[in-house]
Amino acid sequence: MKNNTLKMGISLLLAGHFVHAANITTLLDAVKHRPQSTLDALEVQRGALGERKISDKLMPKFDAFVGYEVYNRPSNLRPVLPTEMQNQNAAFPFSKNISRLGAQFSWPVFVKSLYTLKEKASLMHLAAKDKKRLNLIQREAGVVGAVAYLHYMESLKGALLAKERSILATRKKIALMVKEGRTAQSALLTLDTHINALKINIIDIDRQKNTLFAKVETLTGIALRHSVPMHQKRPIKKGKIFALFPLEKKLQANKKGIKAAKEGYYPTLVMKGNYTYSHADAYNNDDTINTEYGMIGLYVNIPLYDSSKSTAVEEAKLNYYKEKSLVDDTRDTLSVKAKELSREITLLKRSVKLAKKNIKDQKALLKVAKVSLENEVITQEEYLRYEDALANAKANLYKIDAQKWQDIAQLAVIYGNDLKGIVK
Repeated sequence: MKNNTLKMGISLLLAGHFVHAANITTLLDAVKHRPQSTLDALEVQRGALGERKISDKLMPKFDAFVGYEVYNRPSNLRPVLPTEMQNQNAAFPFSKNISRLGAQFSWPVFVKSLYTLKEKASLMHLAAKDKKRLNLIQREAGVVGAVAYLHYMESLKGALLAKERSILATRKKIALMVKEGRTAQSALLTLDTHINALKINIIDIDRQKNTLFAKVETLTGIALRHSVPMHQKRPIKKGKIFALFPLEKKLQANKKGIKAAKEGYYPTLVMKGNYTYSHADAYNNDDTINTEYGMIGLYVNIPLYDSSKSTAVEEAKLNYYKEKSLVDDTRDTLSVKAKELSREITLLKRSVKLAKKNIKDQKALLKVAKVSLENEVITQEEYLRYEDALANAKANLYKIDAQKWQDIAQLAVIYGNDLKGIVK
């Protein structure tokens, strides 16, 4: 029992250490080891198998067989030449009960559509690889966004707690003034009401933090107790829109699908062969017969009429145009979004400077307001507006920073930048 308790204590200690030791790099590394990444890897393997399945169809097929046949009248063990039937005393290769064993094979020497379908499967395999990378970056972006908003919520909570402490300090002074009869009791009620509203807001922030902690744990498997610091190592590398890569490869694959459907009208070249060893008792004299028979042939199959082939072509075209519309729409949307995010990041960086200056000014104004309140130059409501203004200025700065990280993460997804190379 003591050993189990000791082990549990050590496990909890290590777990707590791991949580506190976590940084943004640790979190982003953990993303690739989650079940979602395993599912993506399985999809890539499925794509590879799809390519192999087409290759398998181009390979020869060999089968061996053993059989015992019973007929209601004598049947031949193999084709018989007319000259074999001239000697009436010889055992004729006919019997009602025949044992057979042998082998057979077939080989599609040339089926044009299979080669095209292999190219299609290869493109789908590449699309699965691109999709795996895109999904990983999207989950990394989810972690960065969640951590940024965790920092925002923690900073906002800190600002509200600072505001609460400031009001409580003012309340002590007002309480003395009420006790001395210099101000009305309602002044304390006004402050208490404001403090209660602050506590409600703080509880709501804790609820939102809990949701963000759960999101990070879902994406990484790591349970945080607080946010982790983030710094940008380098700007986003822009270029082609990586988020389109999986869709574009699927579009190319669908185009191959149209080609393969049309090639269904092409002749095919197939080789077939078989070998059979038969054993039976001749029906005419009951002598034992052992004989063998084999063939190999090369066949050209020419499709003359099959309405399903034209339907397959139309269906392939429909899939292609549907995918093309999706690619065109996504390209337009992401191009505009990328420009919007780039401009917004620039504007947010300017806003940070202004927001910091605003906080400095609001602190100075609040200091003056406290003195004015003590000297009864302003009312309680006017003083509280200065408290609100400072808290709002701080909240605005933290919100701008969180939005900046959100935009950086989205831009990284669009251009396929691994966030581990951008965030530290």
